Parts: sequence; C-alpha cells; structure tokens
Amino acid sequence: MFIEKRGNRIEIILRRESEPPKTVWTDPLYNAEAHGTDMLKTIIGGGFSYPKSLYAVHDALLFAVSGKKNALIVDFFAGSGTTLHAVNLLNVEDNGNRRCILVTNNEVSDAESKALREQGYQPGDPEWEKHGICRSVTWPRIKYSILGKRDDGTILSGEYYTNQTVSKEVERSFYQLGFIDNPTELTTNAKKQLVSLLRGKDGKSQLPQSLVKADSKFIVSDKHSATILFDVNAVNEWLEALEDQDHITDFYIVVKSAATFKEIKAQVSNLLGPMNVTLQVKRPMSDGFPANVEYFKLGFLDKNSVSLGQQFREILPLLWLKSGAIGRRPEINSDEEPDMLILPQNGFAVLVDETKYAEFAKKISEVNNIKVVYFVTNSEEAFREMTDGIKIKNTYQLYRDYIDNFVLGSRRDS
Repeated sequence: MFIEKRGNRIEIILRRESEPPKTVWTDPLYNAEAHGTDMLKTIIGGGFSYPKSLYAVHDALLFAVSGKKNALIVDFFAGSGTTLHAVNLLNVEDNGNRRCILVTNNEVSDAESKALREQGYQPGDPEWEKHGICRSVTWPRIKYSILGKRDDGTILSGEYYTNQTVSKEVERSFYQLGFIDNPTELTTNAKKQLVSLLRGKDGKSQLPQSLVKADSKFIVSDKHSATILFDVNAVNEWLEALEDQDHITDFYIVVKSAATFKEIKAQVSNLLGPMNVTLQVKRPMSDGFPANVEYFKLGFLDKNSVSLGQQFREILPLLWLKSGAIGRRPEINSDEEPDMLILPQNGFAVLVDETKYAEFAKKISEVNNIKVVYFVTNSEEAFREMTDGIKIKNTYQLYRDYIDNFVLGSRRDS
C-alpha cells in the first residue's frame, strides 16, 4: 500500500507487488449487463441504472484483500449494493470474515420524484421513502442475496461463478460419421467441407480447413482439441500420432460400420484413457451467504436539547462500528445509562461511570477478547491514568456530552 499526498488530497494506492493488475479486463464475467443489470433483476425483480458486474467488483476487491480475511471494506457510494454482495461472495470462497460498510442516501429518481409530487407526496412520507434507492434496491438486494430468497418466500434462481475450481475425470467424446458411402474416395474439397461441419458445444469451428492437405488421411493438431480420421485403413498411423495428445477431447471417425467404430473407439480409449478437466465451481443463489447485516438510518439530533446521560443507547452502534463491527450488534433496551459494558463477543468494553474503574479493570482482566476500551470522562488526566491501569492497546476517551465526540472537526477546551 502506498500513501501519496497530492496538494490537499491524500491518495491511497493498493498494489500487490508480485502481480500488478492489468489495465484492460476482458473476462466475459465483467459484462455489466449480464452480471450487473440482469443479475439485479433476478434478485429484486426491478431495475437500476448501470449496476456494476458483481465479478468486476469481486476481482477488484480480491486484488486488494485476497490475503486479508478480516479486512473492513467501506463504500461511501453504495448504489445498488454490489460491493457488499461481492464481499460476501469472496468470504465464502476462502472462508474469510471480511466486513463491509455501505453508505447511501435514499434518493428517488427525477421521474419518480415528479410523479410522487403530483400525487401529493413529499420527502419523508412513507410512500415517498419506499421508492428511494436504499429502500427499493440496496437493502432488498443485500437481504435477498444473503437469505437466498425474497420476502414473499420465492427462492432465488441462478448461480454464482466462484474462483474455486475442482478437478473432474470425464470421458472423451467419440462421433461416428457414417453418412459417407466411400470414405477412401473423399476428395480434398470434400474433406474440407466435412471439417467445416465440425462444431463444438459453443458453436465454433473445431478444426480449420487449412489443416486438410491433398493426402490427408487424418488430422491431429497440437493446437486443437478435435481430431478426425478420414481413412480407417490408416488407423495405426492415427493412433501413433495421438500418443501424448491428452488435450484432444473430440474424436471424429469416418466409417459406416458400427462395429469398426466401436473397435477404434476402444483402441483410442485404451491409449489415452479418461481426461482430467478443471471446472469452475458454481454456487446456487438459493444457498445465500452465511452473513449478518445491520441496517442503520442516520438522522440528526439537536445536542442542546439532549440531556446528559440519555444518548448512550443511541451512540452504542457507533462504538460497535468503530470497534470493528464484530459479532451481533449490542443493544440496550433501557433508557437508563449503565455503569459499564463489557462485551467480549463484540471485542470492546465501555466504562461509563469512572468511579467504578477498579471493578471494571478487574472484569477486563478476566476476559481475553477485549481489544478496544472506551472511558467516559471529561478529564484527560483521568483517561491517561485509567489507560495505564489496563493492558489494552486501543483505548479512547469519550466526553460526557457524547455528541461532541462525533462532531466533525470539533475542538474541546481542556
């Protein structure tokens, strides 16, 4: 990772030294229509303007965090939610535990805005908000893709392509071309016409006509996965040419006799045996992902109208996020401020009442998973003393007026 300062802007450049990225990505999986627009329609049944291909985002993330299974990815312009979707796919591929934070507004399109206003709706109305990008696209996409089904219970169809592969033994394919009356009398042009008819499963020609020569009794090529035997009288020469040609998958034999065809097929099978192929593993969309997701609506509070000690419950999700968003988000059901919170399942703890420090420090020493500690105190000296008394590297001071901690660019007099 390289950090460069350019004027008033700081640029962070991610790069793997051993494998620099290509400047042009041509994999068909990067097609935004097939694996962006069409995939989104498959999941939520609706459209979105220019969603990215899931696999383009997946591979961009893979480049940056392939060896970082606990990475935290933040997308401040979430759009349809492709980034989080890609993180979930990446996690199931390598058993990772990467987390992702999406930030988006709930803006409606210009056309929808005009139509809603004509109907008398305004921003903030439930009817207006349900058409916003977050409510109608981002959130349902993430929810359905994780569950593998929609709210109405219908199961997602389709499959994901993964970067996992599996080796599988498959039989080679043999084809009898028995519609030719006199194979030994085939002319060069006739052989070329016959070769032009050979098509693979993708519909593409398997052998170029340029390989056909005037005296060709068969065609075997190091560069092509198909071969053809024009003259069964040359079978021994053909078999000799086929030795070590393990890449050949399709064998065409021009012969009218089914018995002769079976005999030659057996000879080739004994010579080359079955074929090991590497296949890309696919994951059914219906399987969903083993992931949790939390949905937050960011609002505004007037700090002058909020009494001390009554907003701890509201900032607890922010403390959870700052601590790494580990485990299920903790909640406080009571409006009453707790003396302390020790949450090993979330990796952090909070001392709210500093007079309870001794008890807090003792409890902290008895658990192993606390990585972050917050001390609520207005005294920087008390904060330093409490920090020195525990063996936790990451500690933070929270002022009693909690909102001040989250005001951008704020300064507080000591």
